[in-house]
Amino acid sequence: MSSEALRLEDFIQAVQSQLDNAQAAMAIKARNQNLSLTFAIKDINLDLRAHVEFTDSEIRIRPAGAGEKEASTFRLVFTAITRPAIEENAISFSTDDDDQPLEELGDDLTTDERKRLEWAGVRTVKQFQEAEERGAVHTIGRVTNLPVERLRKALERASTPLVHRVEPVTPEAGGGVPERPLLRVTGRNLVRNGTFPQVRIGARPVSILKSAPDELLLAPDHDQWAGELTLRSAPTLSTAMSFDLDAFRPGPGSTEIAAVPGETRS
Repeated sequence: MSSEALRLEDFIQAVQSQLDNAQAAMAIKARNQNLSLTFAIKDINLDLRAHVEFTDSEIRIRPAGAGEKEASTFRLVFTAITRPAIEENAISFSTDDDDQPLEELGDDLTTDERKRLEWAGVRTVKQFQEAEERGAVHTIGRVTNLPVERLRKALERASTPLVHRVEPVTPEAGGGVPERPLLRVTGRNLVRNGTFPQVRIGARPVSILKSAPDELLLAPDHDQWAGELTLRSAPTLSTAMSFDLDAFRPGPGSTEIAAVPGETRS
């Protein structure tokens, strides 16, 4: 038997996977041979003698060898669980493709500190931001034994806005959008705490028609179709991006815009 230490959750997942395979095999046998199910495994009791280690905020177990008397005994009981019970009790993971895992905080938090945040139920940057909006950062700092200022610094860096793309938008009559040339800005963290950011193109502000954390709809003036776009979502959070869409600039007083590549104009 290997003497390598194994994470406790990995051991439990491995046992669960093999029990699932056994159950699937029973189901296949019953279907293929048209046999009725004469028995089922409800509970499995397992006593495991192992040495316990604590590394990088993780519990690891190392199976004890024959004759080792200093090992601890784990008594594990696997019992049946229904799908509704799994869905009710399982950890809710984000389904937002744009949400950042805590690992993307990089060096702002150590592996041990990220583990402590996960213990407190904070697994993504979005959950981190929501905790700050609720004023729960002090509570998180207390239960995780992490300095509040360090948490705030990491959160501020994670909340920095990022512009991915600036593109022209063809106006559509009756589509709920003014019939004038517009710019769409896509990115991350463009809006903070539900308030409009400050957006400037060149030296002047630009009107914001719609805003969301991942998208802005702008109504630029005639001379704001090229230059540097700067966005400030909070006094200390800003980003900038240079762009050049002069090819799509409308004529003075015009409500038309040149056709966007890939679009069909009627």
